[in-house]
Parts: sequence; C-alpha cells; structure tokens
Amino acid sequence: MHLLAMLASLAASWLDPLGAEVRTRTHSDGSIEYYNTTATAKKPALPQTKYDAMIESAARKGGVDPYLIKCIVKVESDFNADAVSVAGAMGLMQLMQDTARYYKVRDPLDPAENLRVGVAHIRSLLDSFGNDVALALAAYHAGAGRVKKRMAVPPIKSTVDYVNTVMALYAGGGDYSDRVRMLYRKIDKDGTIQIYSR
Repeated sequence: MHLLAMLASLAASWLDPLGAEVRTRTHSDGSIEYYNTTATAKKPALPQTKYDAMIESAARKGGVDPYLIKCIVKVESDFNADAVSVAGAMGLMQLMQDTARYYKVRDPLDPAENLRVGVAHIRSLLDSFGNDVALALAAYHAGAGRVKKRMAVPPIKSTVDYVNTVMALYAGGGDYSDRVRMLYRKIDKDGTIQIYSR
C-alpha cells in the first residue's frame, strides 16, 4: 500500500507541477480514499469588523482557526448579527433552530452566544470529518448525514456554492464540487491488487 501512495504522489508531481497534491484518507472499513488538491491562490483579506475580537476569542476557546470562523460569518450573514434567513437561520453564524435547541441557546441573535455555539458546532463537525474543512463546511450547510453518506461534498448546488465561497476566502480557491472520488481496492486470489472506482 505504501507503494501505491508513493506512485500516486509521483504521478501527481509529474502531472501537475503547479502544486497539486494527492492525499489519502483511510476509512474505518479499511478502504483507502485517494484524492487530489489543487494549488490555491493567495487568501483575500477580509475587512475589519466590530466583531473581530469576539470572533477571535470564541474561536480560540473553541479550538478553531479564527480566520475560518470569520470567513464563515462573512458568507453566512455578512457580519449582520440580526440576520434571519427565510429558512429560519439566525445571527452571525446563521444557526438553524435545531442546532440552537441542541446547544441550549437562549438568544441566537446575541453575537457572543451565536459565535460560541457556531464555533462549537463547526468544531464538532471538524472532529467528525477528520479536520477536513470542506467536508465540515458542507455538513454545516447541508447536514452531517448528507456528507457522511458519500464522505464528499454532496451534489447540492447551494452547498457546493457555499463550500466554494467559504474556501475561496479561507484557502484562496479550489473547486469542491467533485474533489473527492472514491477508489476501492480488491485483492484477487493470485494476490493482484485492483484499484477501481464505482
């Protein structure tokens, strides 16, 4: 298996000298997933807001990169603490009502409480998806069940757009619509290893 990973890495370096990288993820059933990442542009700077210190504090306490939280807040509410969506999402991090109830939120429009709970929620999703930021974002937007089903960003246009927008701010770019392709391994009776996709 180390040979396969080495060959995949070599192939990536030959095929994309601009910085694409082949990565692997091992699932609980023993299957190995190979996927590539693309080179990204420089991160754009977000404007300073009156919530920056609050975002920094909540993110540090929750163990999440403050810049990621700021990117999420930018995309979710554009730093409007009173924002309420047609779907009922509330506040800076646009907490859904079920999420607010789960975390026992008293006032979802209170910026400090909204950030505390939003950070806790994204931290739990990062933990669930092995710190894969794109998958955690997809789960934040579409629900963890949809992401766990395929272990990929689900093919829902609004979710793909959301992940791409946040990741463009956070990592400088990338297209996450079809970034992960599952590869499966089969060992024949003669010991031949076959790698294939479905």
